Amino acid sequence: MPRSHRRAGMSPSQTLLALVLVAVIALMLAYRFAGTPTQQDRKLTIRRIETVMAGLESYAIDSGGMFPTTEQGLKALLARPSHRPVPHNWQGPYVAQADLTDAWGMPLNYVSPAGDGRVYHLWSNGADKTEGGERAEADIQSWQRPSMCP
Repeated sequence: MPRSHRRAGMSPSQTLLALVLVAVIALMLAYRFAGTPTQQDRKLTIRRIETVMAGLESYAIDSGGMFPTTEQGLKALLARPSHRPVPHNWQGPYVAQADLTDAWGMPLNYVSPAGDGRVYHLWSNGADKTEGGERAEADIQSWQRPSMCP
């Protein structure tokens, strides 16, 4: 009886199917453990806002309790302001330039004094880059987060 000479291994279509399955599983795991890009961007923006808040606190300590005014803006954390009120003991820079933008490349918004009795408001307009928004596109506001209330 003659023996058949079958090749061992997988056919090209079986190999392709196996590679596709491995790629799909890898993507599912990456998505599961890394989160969505929007979630990562929101987390990065929250970290930057917290960094700027720490910089504002250091600025206030060095400036006798004064925070930069709205007109001075967050630039006062990078370079000593040249217009009033000029801090006498400015020891900055208090943050890096990159910390003054959100994950979507937009500058963080800052108002001081805030109109509601708070010392300042610091926020990002979120992924949609406009005021408001819901869920993943909602604004990230220092005064709305328990861990970020000045």
